Amino acid sequence: MIKFSVFKRWWSQKRHLSMASLPTHTTQCPCCGLESVVPQMSQGESANCPQCGQLLVKINRNPYTAPLAFVSAAWILMLLVGSQVYLNMDMIGVSEHLSVIDIFQNLKHHEYGFLATVMLLLVFFTPVLFMSMYMYVHIALYRQHYLPGTNLCARHMIRLRPWLMVDVFFVATLVALVKIAAVSDFTVGPAFGFVFVYALFLIHMGINIHPHWLFYQLSQLQPDAQPLCISQHKPNTLYCTRCLHAQNHTDNECDVCGAFLYHRIPNSIQKSLALLITAMILFIPANTFIMMSTDSLLSSAQSNIFDGVLILWKEKDHLVAVIVFIASILIPVVKILMLMILLYSARFQLLLPPKVLNKMYHFVEFIGRWSMIDIFVIILLMAVYRTNIASVTPGMASVYFTLVIFATMLSAEVLDLRLIWDRYHQQQRAKKHASHRP
Repeated sequence: MIKFSVFKRWWSQKRHLSMASLPTHTTQCPCCGLESVVPQMSQGESANCPQCGQLLVKINRNPYTAPLAFVSAAWILMLLVGSQVYLNMDMIGVSEHLSVIDIFQNLKHHEYGFLATVMLLLVFFTPVLFMSMYMYVHIALYRQHYLPGTNLCARHMIRLRPWLMVDVFFVATLVALVKIAAVSDFTVGPAFGFVFVYALFLIHMGINIHPHWLFYQLSQLQPDAQPLCISQHKPNTLYCTRCLHAQNHTDNECDVCGAFLYHRIPNSIQKSLALLITAMILFIPANTFIMMSTDSLLSSAQSNIFDGVLILWKEKDHLVAVIVFIASILIPVVKILMLMILLYSARFQLLLPPKVLNKMYHFVEFIGRWSMIDIFVIILLMAVYRTNIASVTPGMASVYFTLVIFATMLSAEVLDLRLIWDRYHQQQRAKKHASHRP
């Protein structure tokens, strides 16, 4: 048996070494574009932008050992989730034992390829890819040895964070169980608890990735590593949008993380607007076409999103009705309206103070993925009700609604928030210039 003192020494290994620190240097906020000096930092310390409050850099208290411990535990939990029973159902003498893999196979068997692909990507493939890259990068950090493709893995690992939807799937399960409890008996299996812990571990790993510190550490592992030091302000200095480190304005590629360099995201407003218009167009069939068809021995019903909310409310499932309304109607509408405000402010004139717009943007980023609750609920109900007694069939609206979610998430992702602050500073200069006129 491993003694606690031995475990404590292993957990603390490399915890207080000076190589985890950051020297004094300049960086630029990825949200407002303010250039500021970051003082020397060590483990457990963080620095925020003085203008908008955005977190610029943070060094975790245990940046080498803890990530490997969490990702190793996450791999074990993922295997347990896939091998154990998720739900046990009993409906009029018909028993069903479902694992998460069974839910996916049921979609594939009934030739609902789009929903099967969505579930496979967001609940299986994306987390597996994220954990693989996360482990690869942190093995390099732990061993203090640069591995081929580490920067590439780190960049894609950061991009995958919004698309980890195991937590959304778990919440969707809770919503579906309220509906299932009304017509059948159920018990949760071991995988139900494992999914909850697995989701928490993925959330923890995602929020504890800090690109500025991470890419600096990886750059120092390379043979030709350059020391990071404070630099004088230069008008043409470029700051990488991925790692936030200063670069020569003539360079096309960041020598710290390997990302492409640009002053502002090229055609950011145009790309974001195109995706938003796409989402608005797709939102029409998503709300008018059939979302779900329910067939049983006693009745048969087809409903779109709004009809489904009304049916749930009339059946006294008030909590589920409110959740579905918020996730399927309110959140998409709020996202579209907020993105319209952000785009108008970036292109023409600020409709709100820049700090409010900054918070609005981060709110849109946060809520974007939670609209997938309705899609996961349909997938779960379809997996449960697939007998001769009752069955649930997804409609075409589920495809359009999923595309709406993806389009709004991408629209927010490609929008360069610094354009709003550029517009704010431009308006401030115009006001100042006008006040000095005779």
